Amino acid sequence: MIPPMHTNLRDPLVAELIGEGKPHMLETAIVAGHTQQVFRGVPRTLSGLYRAAMRFGDRPMVVQDDLELSYDEVFARAAALSGALKAYFGVGSGSRVAVVMGNRAEWIVSILAITAAGGIAALVNSRGVAEEMVRAMVTAQCKLAILDERCEAMIGDEWGGSRIVIGTDFEMLSAPQPTLTFAPHEMDPEDGGIILFTSGTTGFPKGAVLSHGALAHSVAVATFMGTLQDLRYERENGVALPPERRSMATPAVILGPMFHLSGIMPIFRAISLGTRIHIMSKWNVDIACDMIGRVGMSRLSFVPAMLWDLLRSSRATPELLGKVAFMANGAAALNPALLAQIRARMPQCLLSNTYGQTETTAWTCSISGQAYLDNPDSCGWAAPGVQVQVRRDDGSEADVGEAGELWVSSAGLLSEYVGDPGATAEVLQDGWLASGDIGFVDAAGIFTIVDRKKNMVISGGENIYCAEVERVLSDHPEVRDCIAYGLPDERLGERLAVTVVLGADASPSADDLKGHCKARLAIYKVPREVILTTEPLPRTASGKVDRGTFLKRLHAQV
Repeated sequence: MIPPMHTNLRDPLVAELIGEGKPHMLETAIVAGHTQQVFRGVPRTLSGLYRAAMRFGDRPMVVQDDLELSYDEVFARAAALSGALKAYFGVGSGSRVAVVMGNRAEWIVSILAITAAGGIAALVNSRGVAEEMVRAMVTAQCKLAILDERCEAMIGDEWGGSRIVIGTDFEMLSAPQPTLTFAPHEMDPEDGGIILFTSGTTGFPKGAVLSHGALAHSVAVATFMGTLQDLRYERENGVALPPERRSMATPAVILGPMFHLSGIMPIFRAISLGTRIHIMSKWNVDIACDMIGRVGMSRLSFVPAMLWDLLRSSRATPELLGKVAFMANGAAALNPALLAQIRARMPQCLLSNTYGQTETTAWTCSISGQAYLDNPDSCGWAAPGVQVQVRRDDGSEADVGEAGELWVSSAGLLSEYVGDPGATAEVLQDGWLASGDIGFVDAAGIFTIVDRKKNMVISGGENIYCAEVERVLSDHPEVRDCIAYGLPDERLGERLAVTVVLGADASPSADDLKGHCKARLAIYKVPREVILTTEPLPRTASGKVDRGTFLKRLHAQV
């Protein structure tokens, strides 16, 4: 039997790296009134992280297409913009400023400037439609937004707050001033740093506030996990990694949207280490191949759809693929056939899988190397400084192998959902977070997720909340009832499907309903399959749709 979950078993290699006289140490800290473990000797706030990074001077920091900016140049632009935010817009401690743009260098300058001024950066999904973007800004209680030209044109007069637009006033406000030095406002670890948007049973996005301490802690965990993976790679392959391929030296390559944790956390980690940040405006397999060959992209974070595209590219030669030493998956479990292809074509590449949520600032569990290959459905051991419990519905701790809801405690938990104390109280209880995910732990301390209590579909690395899609479909005058769910998909991991109940005389086609969704939701949230029926959906005694019974019937038909 494993010990109680509050003293989780860890990855066996962790003990070689953490402890007295070893490279890393953990210490206790009081976080939101509860005792947590944090890494010793690292910044506890973004302002501390920024000040440490200023020593990197003329090292390249941001690379995008033909643009290259050094650490000095980025901090100079951020200093000017931060000063303008304070002087002209009254941004100070706790002010919420929306960042609404695609992947670009100005995004990084904006985040640095807002948080250095003491403000909270609300990272809005720029892939959404105008209604979604405006709702996010209102939810986060923003009075100011920094937008690119495309998002500005989409939102137009629907947003009534102040705005700074790239291509006009942004360039003037961020122009470096020789007499101005980047001087980040001193923040407390529990002060808000960013707001990311998630969703829940209502179907409307919620703004999760992540503190300076949570973000800095996540950076420290990510840095440690890179070192652990270096050690595992050398042990399992019997070779020493050259300095330029070790985790502390490799550049961050941003392949997905920056408004996700998978975008912003590699940026913060790179800043803490003084490495380059290569920005890909949009996923493109040819650009990815260029970067692997030219940049030395030896560590690749991906979603299954990206990997599917890469392995099918004519440019994915053994020589090119051999340059990738590490591949990190964190969006969804790998299809067994896809995993087999990786092992056949990239035999020395170390694979890892990580589980986390917006509400845990990315890190909960991780597994890599042979342990991952032996347990391909698992999400791994609890990360250092993270406690995980599997609980039954009555709150008691489940037995080994027994499924229950995962509860998480760490210094990386969200502070609150903006303006929603009820939802905050529901998920945060006595220093623990109710993840909404169902899983179990085995005798070795390895966790496996078996279901999503939140009814979420992960398609191509994007989280799609069924309640949100169902809400939009239910607004259609001829839809009587509907249910959204995921179906297995080789490329995307899952594809979004809906079953829609129509009246006997209803006339909308599947394409009509897709168009109804497309006008109100980001494109990746539009169902790929629409099944029309006049048969009622099964319901529970309380009148709610019985998802369990419906999905059981569906799977029996597949």
